Amino acid sequence: MSTAYQPPTTTVPRVQELPTITATELKNSTADVFEQVAAKQAIAITRHEKPRAILLSVEQYEALTGQRPEWLEKLHEEYRGMLERMQGPEQRAAAKRAFNATPEQLGKAAVWAAEQKAHQKTKADNV
Repeated sequence: MSTAYQPPTTTVPRVQELPTITATELKNSTADVFEQVAAKQAIAITRHEKPRAILLSVEQYEALTGQRPEWLEKLHEEYRGMLERMQGPEQRAAAKRAFNATPEQLGKAAVWAAEQKAHQKTKADNV
């Protein structure tokens, strides 16, 4: 059964939207800038009024370099499990039967599946 996964809704600001500091200001107040960055606020470092570099917190760097958020890792694990279950011999045989089935056989299978689904719904409603 699938779980509803909610990706984070945070957006990454554009370079132009980041707070800026000149290279000289960074040199003169490094400790203050590190505190600001550690509070998860990236800073654009400018030289001659043009952004030349971005200073990020460790967490922001790890997020950008490919570490998967927990919700994505769980979704990936669920996908791998489903894929593994779909690769077994029983599933291969079922797929072969489905691809070789006549239209009449497919129709009967569809009716049977719909009846099973209706029966399960009725059982669930009565609980």
